[in-house]
Amino acid sequence: MAEANGWLLDIALDHLTLARARLLRALMTGRPPGPDPEALAAVAGLRQAGQMDYLPRGLLTAAWSHALRGDPDAARAALDEALEIARRGPMPLFEADVLLYRARLGGWASRPPFGDVATAARGQDAPAPSSPQADLAAARRLIEQHGYGRRLPELEDAEAVLGGP
Repeated sequence: MAEANGWLLDIALDHLTLARARLLRALMTGRPPGPDPEALAAVAGLRQAGQMDYLPRGLLTAAWSHALRGDPDAARAALDEALEIARRGPMPLFEADVLLYRARLGGWASRPPFGDVATAARGQDAPAPSSPQADLAAARRLIEQHGYGRRLPELEDAEAVLGGP
C-alpha cells in the first residue's frame, strides 16, 4: 500500500527495519552478513524522501553493515556523512550516536583512526585526527549535556573496552 501511495519515507523506514533485523540476526547467529540490499534501499529511500532528519539513522545502519562485512572504508564514509548532517542540523543526539559508532569502529579497525571530515568540509586544511578515546569523550559530553541517558550503558561499555574517562 505504501508503494502504491508513494509514501517514500514509510517505504524507506521499512527497509531500515529489515536491514537492522538482518544485522541483529547475523550478530546473534555469529554468521557475517552478506551484501545488504535493505540497508542500501533504506539510505536511498531516505534520500529520495528528502527527510534529512531521518537520514542519519540509515547511515548508521549502513555503517554497521559495512563494518560487519569487513568494509571499513564504506563504514567510515557513512559515518562521516552522518556526522556532517548531525553537526549541520544541529542534531546533537545523532552526533553522540555517530561518535559512539565511530569509536567502536575505530577500535575495531586496523587502519589509522578516523579523521573528522566535517572539519575539512568547513574549509579548514586537513581533517583533525580522532581516536576512539577522543570520540568517546566527545560522546560523553553530548550525552551528559543533552540528558541522553539511554546511551549511557553503551557509552560505559565502550569506555570499558576501548579505554576512556
